[in-house]
Amino acid sequence: MTPPHRWPCLALLCALAIAVATQVALAIGHGDAALSSREDWTTALILWLSLSLSALAVTGAAWAMRDVPLSRGLALAIVLAGILMRAPYFGAGPMLEDDHFRYLLDGAMVARGLDPYAVAPASLARGAPGVPPDLIAEGGTAIAAINFPGLRSIYPGGAQILFALAHLAAPWSIDGLRAAIFAMEALAAILAWRLLVACEGPPVAVAIYWCNPLMAFCLTGQAHVDAALGPPILAALLATHRRAGGLAGCALGLAIGVKLWPVLLAPLLARALGGDRQRLASFALALGGTTLVLCAPLLRASLGSDASLVAYATGWSVNNAPYAWASLGLRGILGQAAGEGALRLLIALAAAGASLAIAARRPGALGDLVFRAATIATFLFYLSPAQFPWYAAWFLPLAAASAGWVPATATIGLPVYFLFFPLAAAGHAGIHHLGLAALHLAPILLAAHASRRAARAGHAA
Repeated sequence: MTPPHRWPCLALLCALAIAVATQVALAIGHGDAALSSREDWTTALILWLSLSLSALAVTGAAWAMRDVPLSRGLALAIVLAGILMRAPYFGAGPMLEDDHFRYLLDGAMVARGLDPYAVAPASLARGAPGVPPDLIAEGGTAIAAINFPGLRSIYPGGAQILFALAHLAAPWSIDGLRAAIFAMEALAAILAWRLLVACEGPPVAVAIYWCNPLMAFCLTGQAHVDAALGPPILAALLATHRRAGGLAGCALGLAIGVKLWPVLLAPLLARALGGDRQRLASFALALGGTTLVLCAPLLRASLGSDASLVAYATGWSVNNAPYAWASLGLRGILGQAAGEGALRLLIALAAAGASLAIAARRPGALGDLVFRAATIATFLFYLSPAQFPWYAAWFLPLAAASAGWVPATATIGLPVYFLFFPLAAAGHAGIHHLGLAALHLAPILLAAHASRRAARAGHAA
């Protein structure tokens, strides 16, 4: 190691150590804490500061290493750090989250061949027709803890398969979910690394996902299913680059089967396959068939007042101050329902328009394809009315695979979300919705500005 390279390498090692220590402290300090403790200011501030500062350390150190050859020792340190950041959560409690309780119920139902969309959790206690009483008895604690119990499941078939596999491995256990989600995170990191190598990008960029403190906490730690998006999306890009239309369509269909939004990547992948009709037909058939199998049951069940998909699409919003400002203005002009509906329609049109515009010109090399996919995913996230921290898993694997340093800075600001809970408990949710939530835009805006200035300076030179 030459002297000029020594300091960036030491900085990366220190940042990784800080990230590991942060996750160990969070798992020990808050693993078994009651859900209500996230409403305490002390807890909220610890989560915000520890996750933001450790994300800043890792992202900054990885960026400083972008032009430094990655030795075997440093590569091994990155691999081990990612594992050590997630290991403390196994055996810990639910980490101040309750989304996983619905995953446990859905997984138990699918594993028994039951329809997870048939009945809302609130109805199970009264003995739903066709649901074995022993399932309700075994999962009583988890079922009682499900949030929004009056709504039926929102998760498509791909997510349901993951829940069922986790249930078969460890029934009614959050650690079973964590094992499945950890596997998804690791696979996404491997595929991101392969894409980086293929694009001749800096391999250290994989650390902005695999060693990201916010992702370790929210995905393996809190067991959020969004981790399952990365592998099929990255696999679809690799398959598209290799001109394997059927495989690309199947992989993208699997991603849509986790969350519906990856359908916006379909025009880009189709455009990348070019004018080869046979490959395009294979892509379309595989995509359509896989999506239909995984998503038709959810879409068929999305009627009625207790359908989660409808409730999410029409009413959910959190951690997005610009959306809250626009919503407040349009509701004042058009009325409550019309204003909210108009805004969400505009967002849907903007997302679809961006997808088509980015796909209008055929991608060149693999790096261009991955960069454009990352752009679509990042743009969609910032359009989304709900910007939960774990939704960064929509675009962060793509950012890592394309060495996208600017989108990676999003995870520095997103932990401000945790300040919502003490404010809401005190009756001041609006302070977060309309004010504090805007803070999470600062790192990515500053990084984008700095990147643009650097690009202009380089062009001028």
